Amino acid sequence: MKTPAPLSAPSYAPALEALTERQFECLQLAATGLTSSGIGERLGLSPRTVDEHLMAACGALGVRTRVQAVARLAVAARRAGEPRSFLP
Repeated sequence: MKTPAPLSAPSYAPALEALTERQFECLQLAATGLTSSGIGERLGLSPRTVDEHLMAACGALGVRTRVQAVARLAVAARRAGEPRSFLP
C-alpha cells in the first residue's frame, strides 16, 4: 500500500497581499480583540463600515468568519517569522 505524500501547509501570504490597506488594518485590530465598534472608534469609521471591510477580507481569504480570518492572519505572521532550515 502506498503512503500518501505529506500535506504541505497552505500559504496565505498571497491572499493577505490581496487585501486593501483598510481591510488589513481592520483585520489586525480585530485580532487584538476589538469589536467592530471599537475598531470604528480607532479608525473613525462606523461599525457597519468596519463589518464591510472585515467581510471583504474574509472573502479575499476564502473564509466565512472574522475569527477564521484572524486565524489566517496569525498563521501567515508566524510563518513570516520562521527561520528557514536551508540556505538559498
